[in-house]
Amino acid sequence: MRLRKIGQKIRDIRRLNQILRILTKHGFGFVVQQLHLDEYIIGRSLIKTRLFRRFTEPQESRAVRLRKVLEELGPTFIKFGQVLSVRPDLIPLDICYELSKLQDNVPPFAYEDVKKQIKESLGSDPGKIFASFEPIPVAAASLGQAHRAELKTGEKVVVKVQRPDIRKIVETDVDILYTLAQLASRYMSDSKIFNPISIVDEFAKIITKEIDFIYEAHNIDKFRKNFKHSKTVYIPEVFWDYTRPKVVTIEEVVGIRLNDYLNQPHPPEDKKAVAVNGANAVLQQMFIDGFFHADPHPGNIFILPNNVVAFVDFGIVGRLDEDTRDAIVRLLVAISTKNIRSILKVLEALGTFSEETSAHDFKQPISDIVEQYYDIPLKQVEISTILSQTIELMTRYKLKIPPQFHVLIKTLATIDGVARQLDPEFNTIAHTRPFVEKLILEKHDPKRILKDVALYSSELLDILKALPNDSYEIIKKIKKGTLKIEFQHQGLSKFISEMDKSSNRISFSLVISALIIGSSLIIMANRGPLIYGFPVLGILGFVFAGLLGLGLAIGVLKSGRL
Repeated sequence: MRLRKIGQKIRDIRRLNQILRILTKHGFGFVVQQLHLDEYIIGRSLIKTRLFRRFTEPQESRAVRLRKVLEELGPTFIKFGQVLSVRPDLIPLDICYELSKLQDNVPPFAYEDVKKQIKESLGSDPGKIFASFEPIPVAAASLGQAHRAELKTGEKVVVKVQRPDIRKIVETDVDILYTLAQLASRYMSDSKIFNPISIVDEFAKIITKEIDFIYEAHNIDKFRKNFKHSKTVYIPEVFWDYTRPKVVTIEEVVGIRLNDYLNQPHPPEDKKAVAVNGANAVLQQMFIDGFFHADPHPGNIFILPNNVVAFVDFGIVGRLDEDTRDAIVRLLVAISTKNIRSILKVLEALGTFSEETSAHDFKQPISDIVEQYYDIPLKQVEISTILSQTIELMTRYKLKIPPQFHVLIKTLATIDGVARQLDPEFNTIAHTRPFVEKLILEKHDPKRILKDVALYSSELLDILKALPNDSYEIIKKIKKGTLKIEFQHQGLSKFISEMDKSSNRISFSLVISALIIGSSLIIMANRGPLIYGFPVLGILGFVFAGLLGLGLAIGVLKSGRL
């Protein structure tokens, strides 16, 4: 790959060099070499010196080093690490755990840039738009920072302002990720298992939404609507007159951040109430609303008076459609009743099994997990342990985890961990039961059944309407002799390849046999030029046959099949 081609694709070769140097600095120089990039970066001698040093110095674990790499690379790569942290089907669990520690702890940007962004977005300086605006931010993250302000109508708000040029930085970094993904696909054989280009595709969609603050504002509105009647959960209001793609204005949440709450002396009954309210809120989002906060760590949760839980930062959300929620319910019911057959049936319906692994192969391993936890009291069961064991098992057997499950699993594990910090006896599985029972009742509700019947009846009616015309067209083609039926074979490529090899070996053997017989006849006839009394053509025939036979023997031995 030529340097000019890299430059054309990523538009900023200096950024690529920075990335490669940071990778090498933290002991990932071998990745640079595997991707064939070591020949094209500035300062090759420095890279090689650092490479040698990394083999001799004591090293931290690869997971810690990778987290440090992403933190040093900045906003885009921090977000990329956060996305990967919920993909245990792609990366080992120890790395998932370490990447989940990635936080947007970055320095704030200048107030002059804040004023510039607000003026470009809202048409005037902060001092003219707001009754008051604090120039010092209350929080700074990778994509933006937040400032306290007050509207002229008296509402206390938080104004989140996007970092200057962040879109340009993200676009450059995503281009680099695409280049690295393409190189990984080309030079790393193991990468084909998880398709790095599709991972970057998924990440590009996520971060493109995150750098548009209108997207986050709509998420907040949807959550606020879902919890408008709740007395235990609070979602702040969006002020749309002061919200644009680069600026979002939200009601200020006045409370104790859960990070601080965990380290403060509060009555045990209050902490238990907070654990229940927080967990129930996330479980409602998942199983009832199908729209959930996908990053409910303690930094994104505030505790208000009367143990009310308030969520902030709605950039990352998860969605579960009705069919997926039904599948989850069936799966949980099957697990609770120890029905292995039903478990496998649901997994099969979700498209979990591949050509390499069938439901029959997975039957015994899943039975072992169910047996392990069947007779254990719920309070002794940690959902994070079950999830990690299940994911490890599915990864080992190369099962496909449905895309919407990645974030769901991580969110459940996160909320379980936070709730147990508040109340060591808290059990997420026990709290999940009422929501599952509600879903089961809804599934068998007469209104839901009538709705399904109406839907399927409509689809069946469409099929019946099209059937006469389609049947007529098929019969007409049969009469004319123009009906064509196409077959697509699956799994025959390897068989065809083996047949080609076998036929080639047989052909080779026939050629060798013909040479041996022909040479023997020439020698017996004793005709033509002679060497030491033997015909030259006969000797050459034997030598050529011997060489071909030796080559064939070596090929058979290398294949390991005699």
